Amino acid sequence: MNVELLDPARAVAEERPPPQSERISLPAWHSLRLRLPVIMSALITIVLATFLWVAYRQVESALLQAGGARAQGAADQLANLLAQSTQQRLGDLERAARSSAVRDFLQQPSDSASAAARQRLLALATPGQPAVELWDPAGQRLLTVEGPPAANGATPPELPAARLRSDAAVNAFQASHGVVFWDAVAEVPVDAAGQPDASPSARRLGYVFSRRLSSSASGSEVISRLVGAGAVVAIGNQSGDVWTNLSKVIPAPPIDLHRTSVAEYRAIDGQRRLGASSLIRGTPWAIWIEFPLNLIVAPARTFLARMLIFGLCFVVASAVLARTLSARITTPLHELTDAAEAIAAGKQAERVEIARRDEIGRLGTAFNTMATRVHVVQRELEERVQQRTARLAEAAAQLEQRIGEINETREELDRFFSLSLDLMGIAGADGRFRRVNRAWERTLGWTPAELTSTPFLEFVHPDERAATASETAKLAAGGMTVSFENRYRAKDGTYRWLSWSAVAAPERGLIYAAARDVTEQKRAAVELEQRAAELAAANQELEAFSYSVSHDLRAPLRHVTGFASLLQQSTRERLKDPETRHLQTIVDAAGRMGRLIDDLLAFSRMGRSALRWQRVSLDALVRDALQELQGTAPDRAIVWNIHPLPDVVGDPAMLRLVLVNLLSNAVKYTAGRAPAEIEVGANGHVAGETVVHVRDNGAGFDMEYAHKLFGVFQRLHSSDDFEGTGIGLANVRRIVQRHGGRVWAEGVVDGGATFFFSLPTGGATRDR
Repeated sequence: MNVELLDPARAVAEERPPPQSERISLPAWHSLRLRLPVIMSALITIVLATFLWVAYRQVESALLQAGGARAQGAADQLANLLAQSTQQRLGDLERAARSSAVRDFLQQPSDSASAAARQRLLALATPGQPAVELWDPAGQRLLTVEGPPAANGATPPELPAARLRSDAAVNAFQASHGVVFWDAVAEVPVDAAGQPDASPSARRLGYVFSRRLSSSASGSEVISRLVGAGAVVAIGNQSGDVWTNLSKVIPAPPIDLHRTSVAEYRAIDGQRRLGASSLIRGTPWAIWIEFPLNLIVAPARTFLARMLIFGLCFVVASAVLARTLSARITTPLHELTDAAEAIAAGKQAERVEIARRDEIGRLGTAFNTMATRVHVVQRELEERVQQRTARLAEAAAQLEQRIGEINETREELDRFFSLSLDLMGIAGADGRFRRVNRAWERTLGWTPAELTSTPFLEFVHPDERAATASETAKLAAGGMTVSFENRYRAKDGTYRWLSWSAVAAPERGLIYAAARDVTEQKRAAVELEQRAAELAAANQELEAFSYSVSHDLRAPLRHVTGFASLLQQSTRERLKDPETRHLQTIVDAAGRMGRLIDDLLAFSRMGRSALRWQRVSLDALVRDALQELQGTAPDRAIVWNIHPLPDVVGDPAMLRLVLVNLLSNAVKYTAGRAPAEIEVGANGHVAGETVVHVRDNGAGFDMEYAHKLFGVFQRLHSSDDFEGTGIGLANVRRIVQRHGGRVWAEGVVDGGATFFFSLPTGGATRDR
């Protein structure tokens, strides 16, 4: 920050009036006596020129509209004439085609029939035009009738052979060796009626073919004279391939040839042309008539030249009048200017004498009054200058104190920036660091000069450059970055992970960023992920091993059970009671082993099956579990105390298995009680979870061994006293934990037990 102290003496000098000097002399051009008449004349010239230009454009527009209408009318008239001529020619061909002489020749060719047909077709032949031909239905030429020779003795040019085209009576223009021609075809029907219901091949005997030349220099001159001087007449196909001006082949005009319209274009020679097109009815032709644009707008230019002479005279007269009027205004103003300059030079008694009653006279009176007041104000100004000098001196002292405080604050910020353990930097919109602290050199080894002389993306790992560039673009747009991580290259060639927090100042084009080295944290996280993956793999291998062992134990167990049962049946009467009891013990032990394997398989599947989340009614699950347990102890007296239970979110099948295991466990361990009392209840929704309990008055357990209850194969009672495999409560814990809950138990030996499980109020966030 550059602060300039204000010198009080300089401020006073700036507010003092300027010293007395000589009257200021201005160049002649700066005087209103010259500028005012010039400005007025210029304004009149501009207005007059604008008026003449608008009038010229209006006349030109009217002439263009009239020229377009003239060209369109001529094009429509010529199109109608050509359409009538073409239809007349086509009618002559059709009448000749329907004549009996032509039909008789096609039906029964003979010399007499040929002579009659030639005589009939001779009426269609024209001097100087190609011959008229008679074709069979396949397009083969049968007769050729030449017309009389032309008056100038010229013979028709050699043209390409005609081809049969039955799709149109009048065909499009064709060109060959600079000659433009067109073909007309008329069908020869079987009879005059033509038998319209017959097939196409049965309705015609052949064709009468006529070819006409359209190139005629004399015809072009006659049509141009009829249309008007300077007019150009062209005719051709609507497709734009063949066009002629009736004397030679020319390019098609650059317009839309498929509709009747007025158009304007610029020719190859640079001359603008205006014309109109018209479609020739009953043919694939169009006609175009155009005029040079210079010829059409020539009257407008004549009008403009005459008006310019009038305007020049008007401007000269206006300039003389403006000079006279401005002199009456500028002379008094000149006197006022001289008086004002005298006052500015220090002559306080200067006055003006203007004996007028208009605004200039009032201005002179006001000027004299102002001159008197200026003298008074000058004395007051000198007094205020002295007062302000004192205030400026005081302000200068305060400003020096403030500058000292700012310098101290800046020094503290610089010290914090340089001593910070985090990597801090200020970057510009050009992708380079403007300033970095020494922590960069301690962490990466790069000096501040090396970091600021190279774009910072050069230090970023290639895999993170695209993401870093995208994050930088968002910051430049005014965003904020928190915890963005990428890898930076150290001077020794290694890469270290940095976690960034940054904010931008778009109005200054700067980005303020701070980074922290998180390489060790990332390495620890990677190791933790590897440990977790290894643990998951070990769990999968353990489950697979348990599942495999359980399946492998089934085969020998089935053999033991089967052969023991067979031995028991075959030796029942020969064995004594002790031997029978031993054999029954083998069968019972094998059965318990089978149930143990089944429970082990169920426990293994419990960790692999996916949860089906939905809202579940615990009341309905308890009722379903009680129905399943009714047949397990039919002769016992059990008092069920079931309280209302809330709805939860979870897998209904697995939660049902939890309740079945807990209720069957309560039924089993109350076998010695008469009556047995079993209670099921819940605490509702407390602290974000639902706690359900199953309480009984059975055998209970010692709380010292409560941690063994939910382990696999962990039993606190002998299997001779209470049957079981020791897996049911393990299944309960696994199911509840997968739902995001927890299990625990409270008990007293011979005083009953209470088993609790909790479920999150909204369901677990994921399958655990």
